[in-house]
Formats: sequence, structure tokens, C-alpha cells
Amino acid sequence: MNPLEIAASTSPWAQVNVGEKALLILGLLVLAIALPPLPALPIIGVIILVAAARAQVPWKLYGALVAAPATFIILGIFPLVATITTHGIERIDGGLTDAATVLGRSIVGMSATMLFALTTPMSEQLLWFRRIHVPESIVHVTMLTYRMSSQLVETSRTMWQAQAQRLGHTNKRRWLRSSAHQIAALFVIAFARARAMQEGLELRADAACYRTLTVARPVRTRNIVGSIIILALVMVIGLKGAQLWG
Repeated sequence: MNPLEIAASTSPWAQVNVGEKALLILGLLVLAIALPPLPALPIIGVIILVAAARAQVPWKLYGALVAAPATFIILGIFPLVATITTHGIERIDGGLTDAATVLGRSIVGMSATMLFALTTPMSEQLLWFRRIHVPESIVHVTMLTYRMSSQLVETSRTMWQAQAQRLGHTNKRRWLRSSAHQIAALFVIAFARARAMQEGLELRADAACYRTLTVARPVRTRNIVGSIIILALVMVIGLKGAQLWG
């Protein structure tokens, strides 16, 4: 199991009904995207951090999962701030505000998404998909894709350790060559496993014929009502605060 799976399965919220967590966490994600950035984003961010503390997520892993995609966003927001013309680099009017808004929404949204991932094992998500009547074929393909991705991550880790033991990382030149060889090998392995998975899907029976044991996760009305109240308050404060702010 990778660190994310371990954190999700050991979280106190792993036993909570997936629908309850989806209502609160994904509801906050929708509000982070839909509401005006101020004062909604800081309020949503604080709520997410409080929820993460209550869920006892590993903060180092949580921060890394949010920071990794945030880095790509930071590197890609330059076109919002400036443009290259025949006269050189020129600032775009309102570009800093737009860039800050995009970055803020992205970080808060990723914080909500990663909180859901760190508190909900994939097995629980697949069972929940079945309960809300997502087509069984889609659930089955999702499960196989997740398994294949996990296997590729484990294969990549094994290859990296093997290269290190063969002194493939002793200097920059060897490190680059080892990385290139690993990427090429993983590319071939990924296609071979994807082809095998496709053949397996074609030879198997209808995915709807499968039966698996499920664990009952009762929906607690108190949590549902509390989540709705929190989302409603955030919406009202966000809209009213935006009018005052403007």
C-alpha cells in the first residue's frame, strides 16, 4: 500500500459514510469554485483545515499532496500576469488579481480533494458508487485502472531502488540515464498491462454479475444536517461579504 492508501485506511473518518464526507468536503470544493474569492476562500480554507485536524490526517503527506500540483499551477500562471509583445514583456491589467484568484481557488480546491482522498479508502468509494447506482461497468473499469496505477507505482519504486543499488544515481549523468531508461521501461510495461487488462475485460462476464461483501455505513442525520448548515452559512457569508467587499 502506498502512503495515501495507508493514511486513508487508518483515518478515523475511514468508517464514516462516504456520502456524508462527499456532502461536506465536495460541497466546500464546489463553493470554492463558485463563490467570489473574498471572503469565501479564507473561510473555506479554515473549515477544511479544521476538518483535516479532526480527521487526523498526516500533515506532512497532506502538505506534499497539495503542494505538488500547486507548484505546476504557480509555474503556469505567468500568462495571466504578463504577455510577450514586440515591445517586450508587458503587465496585464488586473493580471495579479486574476492570478491570485486562480491560485487561491486551486489551492483550496486541492486541499478539499486531498482531504477526501486521505479519509476515504478507494474500496469505500467503489462501494459508494455502487450504492448510488453508478453503472457497474464504469465502477469495474475504475477499479481495474486504480489497481493498474498502483502496480505501476510499485513497479516504478522497485526499479528506482534497483537502479540505486547498481550505482545508477552516483552522479548527474548516471541519474539522467537511469531516469530515461526507467521512463522508457515503464512506458512499455504500462502498455503491456493495459493490453492485458483490455483482453481480460473482453473475456470476463458482465461486471454487473459480480457480487462482493459490503460493509454497512449508516448515514447519520446529525452530520448531514450539520454539513448543510455549514455549507449554507458559507454561501450566505460569501455572497454578503463579497457585496460589502465590493
